[in-house]
Amino acid sequence: MSPGDLFWDVITFGHLSTVDAVSILIYLATLLLVTLYVNYKVGGADSEAYFLGGRDIPWWAVGFSLFASNLGTDHLVGLAGSGAAQGLAVGCWEWSASYVLLVLGWVFVPHYLEYGIYTVPEYLEHRFESRMRKFFTWVSILSALFTKIAVTIFAGAVVLNEVLGWSKWFSSVLLLTLTGVYTSIGGLAAVVYTEVLQSIVLLVGCTALLWYGLDAVGGWKGLEEKLPASHFDLMKPANHQDFPWPGVVFGMPISGLWYWCTDQVMVQRVLSAKSVGTGQSACVFAGWLKLTPMFLMAAGLIAAALYPEDMERDSNRAFAVLVSRLLPPGWQGAMIAVMLSSFMAALASCFNSCSTLFTMDIYAEWYPEHTERELVIVGQLFTIVLAVASMAWLPMIDGSGDELFVYIQSMQLIWCAPIAAVFLCACLSKRISSRTAWITLTGGIAVGVVFWLLRSGLPVGYRMASLQPFCVLYFGMVHFLFSFLVIGICSFFEQTDLEATDEEKAKLIDNCPSFQRTTSLTSVNQEHAGTMTNVMAVSLMVAVVVLGVWLGDDPDLHPLASRVPPHEFAGWWRKLR
Repeated sequence: MSPGDLFWDVITFGHLSTVDAVSILIYLATLLLVTLYVNYKVGGADSEAYFLGGRDIPWWAVGFSLFASNLGTDHLVGLAGSGAAQGLAVGCWEWSASYVLLVLGWVFVPHYLEYGIYTVPEYLEHRFESRMRKFFTWVSILSALFTKIAVTIFAGAVVLNEVLGWSKWFSSVLLLTLTGVYTSIGGLAAVVYTEVLQSIVLLVGCTALLWYGLDAVGGWKGLEEKLPASHFDLMKPANHQDFPWPGVVFGMPISGLWYWCTDQVMVQRVLSAKSVGTGQSACVFAGWLKLTPMFLMAAGLIAAALYPEDMERDSNRAFAVLVSRLLPPGWQGAMIAVMLSSFMAALASCFNSCSTLFTMDIYAEWYPEHTERELVIVGQLFTIVLAVASMAWLPMIDGSGDELFVYIQSMQLIWCAPIAAVFLCACLSKRISSRTAWITLTGGIAVGVVFWLLRSGLPVGYRMASLQPFCVLYFGMVHFLFSFLVIGICSFFEQTDLEATDEEKAKLIDNCPSFQRTTSLTSVNQEHAGTMTNVMAVSLMVAVVVLGVWLGDDPDLHPLASRVPPHEFAGWWRKLR
């Protein structure tokens, strides 16, 4: 393709109709207006305004932001792709997140907000020592680079290549440029409030795709006739390579604890909340929103039923294939806007959080005489560095044999278990010392790296064949228990140091003014969580259990199966349009 043809394709959005192109332009213009308005209202005059939105963001905005930051293009592509390849079981990742979000709200948020921190590594410095903060800062930046930023860019490029015909590398550069502009302008506040818009567009668009998909395939009964029964099982046998039921029940929450409760990208949203109660309400709201991505699993099933040969070659194309081949003119543009929304929401979250980590935890330590404006500029410049570094990792992801979503989860299980164990003990017990936490964190991550290298990271000839069928969820469970065993052994041999360690903890707590107002963290939780928030939290847990039992027991009881197939409404729908 010549440069002139490429330029013309960009201007005209490839083969899209005028209506589709206008839909995309309206979305981009709205995004720009929201960014400029938020920047005008909140600004980025100092580090708190730029990195935490002035710590004054309401619960509904934080909840939408948690949802949109998580459900990026990698999820749109990855969940639909895994749904096409293996069925509904991958949706358990989404539903397990609902109750892990409650752990974030009721266990971690009180600790984080009481210290008034900017970053999660900063909490480790308060709780333990400075080397923990430095180490975890780099772990957080690298984990975001390898499992969030690069994967999100790759997923967005796959979609645009399928729908618009643009090359993956050109798509990556274009998307990085669009996202970098509005992320740098407004900081976290701009990211959060644009994610409110993006969440709404995402939910509406995915619902429309599901409608047209079920209409084309003949309703839920049509899916059951065209696909094997195993595609409708939420709980797979214990020997399943990717989603065995013990791994789903016990292994997924371990990864969730790291992702939702200790990862800067997610936690930064609740750090921007007005209060503990606001953060808890946001977590409950986000938990309810996390019940909806099962729509994406259904989209994957529809793609497998309608285009089995295409899905056999590359299931990662499931979502994009449905958009390009199934939707009528007008809706294609809307769905591309949906995909742009998810891409930019996830990428902007990563960029802003990583720039916060580098600026507040590294640069501010290197140059203690910094000004507030200097911190903002450094954060903006580091975003550019991340974008360039992300491009270097794309060939590795492109050559992965896994479905995209499975690749993401397998990478995360390298470090999630020891991090989850250390943070849980740090919040719930004073007996864990700095030395114990350091040994557990560094040793546990080293074990995870060795496992990943031997299983899939090394060239094929150097891998251990015996580890290939070993499910990464089972490894996460073993890794989690190993981390707690290390903590227990180290604590046992540090009995003589416990008195000094407790004095250090007490000193740290005394230095935090907000802790002087409370007698225990339990009382803080009860004081900040209102009755309605508690009721909705309990209702969420009940809903997750009921849905899991309902769908896991009999696929015929699936809620979509009980609906009248959309094709029976075809005449009414045509009249309405």
